[in-house]
Amino acid sequence: SPQAATQGRLVGWLHLSPDCTHHSQAAGGQPRSTKIRGLSWVGYRWAGQVAPDVISLENVKQILQWGPLIAKRDKATGRVIKLDESVAAPGEQVPVREQFLVPDKKRAGKTWRKFVAALEVLGYHVEWRILCAADFGGHTTRERLFMIARRDGQPIRWPAPTHFKKPAKGQKKWKPAADCIDFSDLGKSIFTR
Repeated sequence: SPQAATQGRLVGWLHLSPDCTHHSQAAGGQPRSTKIRGLSWVGYRWAGQVAPDVISLENVKQILQWGPLIAKRDKATGRVIKLDESVAAPGEQVPVREQFLVPDKKRAGKTWRKFVAALEVLGYHVEWRILCAADFGGHTTRERLFMIARRDGQPIRWPAPTHFKKPAKGQKKWKPAADCIDFSDLGKSIFTR
């Protein structure tokens, strides 16, 4: 409960980092969970109950494709594929909780747009950007989506890159991940433990 957690205190900034595995392309053809994909809605509940001045969200960029899930279907028969990856029998009614769910490509992005619109109805100005950590001195080129929602009348300001893949004179170059690895301690092999 946002109200119980804050005990009536004002909330200046709420940061959300909902589970990204069920939005990520890294999940490949694995089944998706509607409940896990819907964790961003917790931020909407906080916005509605305690009205933080600023809400930020960090996630994989594929969250922009967040939309409804549908049952995966067998290509040969068109029948529903179950969680155990078996194909439903002809005429079998498979409960949703037993279906192998995948994103509905025809409605990609629908839920993301609904989430943003819901925040806007609550008086938030919402923007998002896909940023690369290496552009800001991080030791990875991984891209992430960052969303900022403000209701305090202040402008949303995005940072300017500080590092560059191909820097011009006077600019800093991206930092390699190898700079963070202690190659003198390679650990123990999992095969000899």
